[in-house]
Amino acid sequence: MLPENSAATTQHWLIDVIGLAFIITLFYLIWIGHFPLFTPDEGRYPEVAREMVQTGNYITPRVNGVAFLDKPILYYWLQALAIHLFGIKEWALRLFPALLGVLASLVTYACGRHLFDRRTGLLSAIILATSPLFFAGSHYANLDLEVASLITCTLLFLICGLQSVTPLRSYWLGAAYTSAAFAFLTKGLIAVAFPCMIGGAWIALLGRWQALKSMRLLLGTLWFTAIVLPWYALVQKANPAFLHFFFLTQQVTRFLSAAEFNNKTPFWFYAPIVLIGFFPWTIFLIQSLTTAIKQTWHDRMRHQTTLYLLLWTGIVFVFFSVPHSKTIGYIFPIFPPLALLTGHYLSENWTRTRETGLHLSALIFAVSGIVLTALLFFANEHQWAVLTPAFFPYLSTIAAILLISGLLAWHLRNKKNCLPLITLCVICSTSSLLTLTLGAKDLNTNTSKPLATYLKTVLQPEDEVATYFKYYQDLPLYLERRITIVAKWHSPDIAQTDNWARELWYGMAFQNTDDWLIEEKTFWQRWNSHKHVYVFVNDNYLAKFTEGALHYVYLGKYNDILLLSNQPVNKLPL
Repeated sequence: MLPENSAATTQHWLIDVIGLAFIITLFYLIWIGHFPLFTPDEGRYPEVAREMVQTGNYITPRVNGVAFLDKPILYYWLQALAIHLFGIKEWALRLFPALLGVLASLVTYACGRHLFDRRTGLLSAIILATSPLFFAGSHYANLDLEVASLITCTLLFLICGLQSVTPLRSYWLGAAYTSAAFAFLTKGLIAVAFPCMIGGAWIALLGRWQALKSMRLLLGTLWFTAIVLPWYALVQKANPAFLHFFFLTQQVTRFLSAAEFNNKTPFWFYAPIVLIGFFPWTIFLIQSLTTAIKQTWHDRMRHQTTLYLLLWTGIVFVFFSVPHSKTIGYIFPIFPPLALLTGHYLSENWTRTRETGLHLSALIFAVSGIVLTALLFFANEHQWAVLTPAFFPYLSTIAAILLISGLLAWHLRNKKNCLPLITLCVICSTSSLLTLTLGAKDLNTNTSKPLATYLKTVLQPEDEVATYFKYYQDLPLYLERRITIVAKWHSPDIAQTDNWARELWYGMAFQNTDDWLIEEKTFWQRWNSHKHVYVFVNDNYLAKFTEGALHYVYLGKYNDILLLSNQPVNKLPL
């Protein structure tokens, strides 16, 4: 354990926090509302919050009027607050993800400084804030970054508490239990699973069983329960099947089952995701991890905090790699410990550039810059990703930044300290990420926003808006109203596919949805009535639609989405 006075130095503390908060917040908020919502997540989750504000029901989450009990409530409350204050705007819907990304960076600084030294704290915060995948998660309105930030707070406050003496220990542990409760209200069981697995493994490997007594487990559990229990009790009362559905179906079964969920990937899926998502700081990763492993292998009692960070990294990676169903955002909690390990390595080797692997870092940067530049153009040429021609100038700019940075890195390999190479990493990352943010509007090809914006100018309250065998999850949000969805809701196959239809089908068990989740026969009855009906049809379903439509009016098209009507409108088509 480090002496308390070595970690509690207060020089420049306030300046550091204010400076980091201002710079990172500014960096994270630039152009955050410059691009439409990416579906499905950025349509689905903010829509839940919009309906809370509209209906005044802040207990049962609903998406398009259907109970949506897959996730807990805290994220929706934060989004509802943003909507209440600022309205339905892209920047407002991404505000809290960005602020929680800033929070994670500041907590990384504070705990890095407490556990190691000031330079480690500063470097770690900068590394985390400029890691591309963590930055991207902070610009995306779903739950993954939020729960990762709260888990980060929990795990860092926990180790700070375990490595501190009273009375500071009580404050750290109290903050850890509070963060864990908020994480539990955001995503569920992983808020408890990670502290138990990581903290338990750390205690066992060090033989520090007396730490269990100092953790105030009983008081902490009572405090945790007092925070999380009210909402869980209220939502269970309103929806009697909630606890079984949420914990068994959505938490346990989703983790253990590979057959019922999408995104089936190999075990090694997250390895390239982390390497690319941590770039350019990846150039220090080999040295940072090998140094940390050697230190803990030879003397883990002396390097207890390093051991904790290694366990955190390894357990999170393995935990999410074992299930066949994976999404990129799950791995976010691995970035804070990697940032701390890298920041500590750089701090410890600040001036010993020739004695360490920093020459290797420069070489890796140079090679990576060339390789990534080639990959960007190769991916575009062979259509590995859906990139529009309008995005090509931004792609070219990012490629140029990577190439120039890689060549400069090799030129800086003989400098007396790490600062020039670190500065280059910061400039490379921030300029690339801001370019990507500015060009993100040309990456989103699935948005319904242009058609929804047009439709709002002619739509009347009594009109009906429908989607035909496809659900555009940003549509209710942009229209600010519930829509009708046509699908085979009574098909026995609906439960076998992890998609929007099954999500809504699950919620149908909690209320009667016959009025707006309808079969095709009902849709045609409404289409051929006197009621004005607008329908969004995907190109793939247009032939099927025209087989049943006796007539229709074309109103517009955006990419592969068509807007049709059963009656003329007093406005030119889009």
